[in-house]
This record gives sequence, C-alpha cells and structure tokens, in this order.
Amino acid sequence: MKTMSLSILVAATLISAPVIAEVNLHLDEGVRLHAVDGKAYSDRGLFSAKPMLTLADGVHQIVVDYQAEVGRNRDDSVIEASDAFVILFEAEDESLTLSAEEVSTRKQMEDFNEKPEWVFHDDSEADHQFRLDVLEKTGFQLVRDYEREIAEFNKGPSKAALSNLTSVDAESNAAARSMPPGEPVDDQEMVIEMLRYWYMKADEKTKSEMKHWINSGE
Repeated sequence: MKTMSLSILVAATLISAPVIAEVNLHLDEGVRLHAVDGKAYSDRGLFSAKPMLTLADGVHQIVVDYQAEVGRNRDDSVIEASDAFVILFEAEDESLTLSAEEVSTRKQMEDFNEKPEWVFHDDSEADHQFRLDVLEKTGFQLVRDYEREIAEFNKGPSKAALSNLTSVDAESNAAARSMPPGEPVDDQEMVIEMLRYWYMKADEKTKSEMKHWINSGE
C-alpha cells in the first residue's frame, strides 16, 4: 500500500509540475545580433562562437545584419555588413536557426540589401514564418543606438513593428499599482504568466532578489 501511495504521489507531482517551454534561436555564420525585444545585445567579441539565444515562448523581435568578406580575391577582400533588418516572429517550444544566402561580392551585398534572402527554419528544415523590414540608418553614425532606433521603429506602421511592447508593459504596471497588496485574484494562471514574464525580463541580480523575496514569504 505504501509503495502504491508513493507511486501515486510521484505521478501526481509530475503531472502538476509546470513545464516551462522555451525557444532556442541559433544564428548561423555571418549573422550578427544587435537587439532582442527592444534591448541592445552585446556579443562576446570578434572570435566568439555563434550565439544561441534562449527565449520564452511567444512573440519576439530581433535586429540583425549579415557580415561577409567580399572582394575579387583574398588579397582584395574587405569585411562588409548589410543593412540592419528587423525580424518579428512567434515561436513555441522549438529550436530555430536564422541564416542568410552566402555573399562574396559587393554586387551580391547590394542585391542582398535590395532583396534580403534570410532563411529561417526549424530542426526539421521546415520554413518558419516571420515578418521582415529594414531598420533605416539616418545620417552618419559611427555607432548605432539600436535601443533608441528600435523604439522609434516600433512606433511606426511597419509589419515588423512590435507596437504592443510598450503598451503591454504599461498595462501590466498599471494593474500591479491598482491591485491591493495581499489580495489574491481569481485568475491565478494570469499571475503565473506575469511572474514568468517579468522573471525572464530580469537580469541575474534581480532574479536573485525575486527568489529571495518569494522564499521570505513577505
């Protein structure tokens, strides 16, 4: 009887335990990431490995460009980067890879900027749907401020704009301010989703503080 009770308890625990699904995004050779969901992204250097991002399920927006060595031969080649592009996509519990058609000449780079050939697929090589637009560069810039640029971009009518990013945050903050402390709400699933959303947005220090606050029971 004890063995059966233990088996039932373990089974119930496994069934009730929340499964946090995630999206793994791989960037292929030459693809450089500049921003994720409105925040600037800094890589680890020129010779770092190809980045792999772990994202929560849902809608995401990234800013990327494609960098390649172009020229007639190795002695005459230079490193050039394409325009910056905004990619908006939705994914759930899957692994995706973003790549681009190989570019080796300046003419091919010009053609890529005019008609970008991005390839977005899952592990089974099936195409993954996404929306694409160019992030226009205004004037002469030695260093681009991608956070500011994507914030302005998201105010516009582009199909790749994540126009609800600010409004969702604002609505969540307003709801939190208007909720009486210590008073539980009926929709506990919404509470879990909101906690998970803000936890995924937090840096490591804030995550540690959140865990401490939850464990303290305050």
